[in-house]
Amino acid sequence: MEIKFICEDSYEAEKLWSVFTIQKDNSLFVIGIVKVIENEVVVKLKDGSHHSILFKDRNNALMLKKMFTEISLSKKKIISAHHRDKEVSFDLE
Repeated sequence: MEIKFICEDSYEAEKLWSVFTIQKDNSLFVIGIVKVIENEVVVKLKDGSHHSILFKDRNNALMLKKMFTEISLSKKKIISAHHRDKEVSFDLE
């Protein structure tokens, strides 16, 4: 299953891709979604820092929250992630 997101620009897409790429220990660098504000998602990383990712619209932001919830509940797993320009796609198991 593939899920695609459209970010505000290529910088935001690269941020999204990098924090959701599978780490060497098969975990994610993201440990939580703190808040969704309109088209912005604030994430908490393993190192304790918080970062925001800006999307094209609120729908994309809410889709990320839904995907993260499914991954957190072990219903889904990210197999691979790709980004190009403003778009990021995740292949889920």
